[in-house]
Amino acid sequence: GKVGYLSAFSGMLDGQWQWPGFAPPLFDEAARRQFLAQGEAQLLQLSNEISRLQQDPARLQWLDELAALQQRAEAELTALREQHQQNRALRQQLRSAEADGALLHELSMQSQHDKRAYKTLKRRFASQINAQQQQLDEAFGQPIGELKRRRKRLSRRLHREVFDGYVLRNFAGQTRALRDCYAQREPPGGSGDCAAPKLLQYAAAQGWRPLALAEFWCGAPASGTVREHGRFYPPCRGKCHPILPFMLQGVALEKNRPFDSGEHLQPQIVFEDDVLLVLNKPAGLLSTPGKEIEHSVQSWLQQRYPHASGALLAHRLDMATSGLMLAAKTARAHKKLQRQFIRRSIQKRYVAVLSRVLTQSSYLIDLPLRVDLEDRPRQRVCEQHGKAAQTRVQVIARDDATTRVHFYPLTGRTHQLRVHAAHQRGLAAPIVGDELYGEPAQRLCLHAEWLRFEHPQSGETLEFQLDAEF
Repeated sequence: GKVGYLSAFSGMLDGQWQWPGFAPPLFDEAARRQFLAQGEAQLLQLSNEISRLQQDPARLQWLDELAALQQRAEAELTALREQHQQNRALRQQLRSAEADGALLHELSMQSQHDKRAYKTLKRRFASQINAQQQQLDEAFGQPIGELKRRRKRLSRRLHREVFDGYVLRNFAGQTRALRDCYAQREPPGGSGDCAAPKLLQYAAAQGWRPLALAEFWCGAPASGTVREHGRFYPPCRGKCHPILPFMLQGVALEKNRPFDSGEHLQPQIVFEDDVLLVLNKPAGLLSTPGKEIEHSVQSWLQQRYPHASGALLAHRLDMATSGLMLAAKTARAHKKLQRQFIRRSIQKRYVAVLSRVLTQSSYLIDLPLRVDLEDRPRQRVCEQHGKAAQTRVQVIARDDATTRVHFYPLTGRTHQLRVHAAHQRGLAAPIVGDELYGEPAQRLCLHAEWLRFEHPQSGETLEFQLDAEF
């Protein structure tokens, strides 16, 4: 009958699953340790055997010999191509002069001889390379491949056995295997190990009723993510979103904040001619239809211009971003605009208000981005798999708590400006109102205010500016 408090940490803390004062994990640690230790030892044995074969001196010598043969083949084929090019140039000179039929026939025979000689040399080297590659594969490639397949099968089996140990409880007295919450797929690694499932599982086991729950980030951000110490964040979509609805059954929940689909919004036409449209997209309107929302700039264009050809929209803005967009009425105009985007000859400028005061007057942010697979639609910085993303930043005003800037995106990645603003290796200053990478406000203070491009039909340079409402 009293109000109490529970604490939990996500994953492990200092290499331990359990610490005094914190809710325990959802699985039996002793049972997991028993089967996992044996399985991990087998995985290590397979990995060591793979490494031994890969580093076998005979294999390395074979690889060196194969590389040398490939280099020799390329060198001799290149030299022969160059010789044949000289022969071709000489034959062209002889053909241009007054030549009788016998000479023309002889020149034709020389041309055919050169072609046959090149094909013969190419086939000879290909045969030697293939024979050596086949021997290498039989001796090492196939055994290494089989070991890797065994390691993969064992890893998948261990993954399944790990999640077999997770049985979820809820406050309606029900239980469910964690794996059953993930429709037709295996749970991602770490599922069920976040703070929220631990808190709910322990409370349900004790018969306690949750009154409120919140998770905050503690310490330095995980690699590539946008996280700040002490700031509250919602559960991740990849691991927690599938299981929390079941775990919360039997608890009186507040209603979710009504989601605004933007159906009452529509773009405004800034400029229009026979082939082109410049639009002002309001914040809260999708650029293209989503999984659950059809109303968007694209669907509005399709209704208004039913006879237009092509893809209409030439680029996109985030739902929460307002500002200038380009659309084409013809497939030809769309293709030409797309070509300008690919060449990066279209110039764009955004205005934004940042949640902190910046000290410098200008910045160049260069952080590669990719989607966060465990927490879509968030993006993360990733040096290994991310796509190049660069943004030039110019400070235009400051006050006691915020900074107004101009963003000049040099690339066009999803959430590029938002991540480059919020990330610690970027500006470390989330855009005001950014619910994904900062804190919510009345709106996201990001607006596409200026465009300069070449008209796809006339070639004339056009320039448009539309001031932000914030």
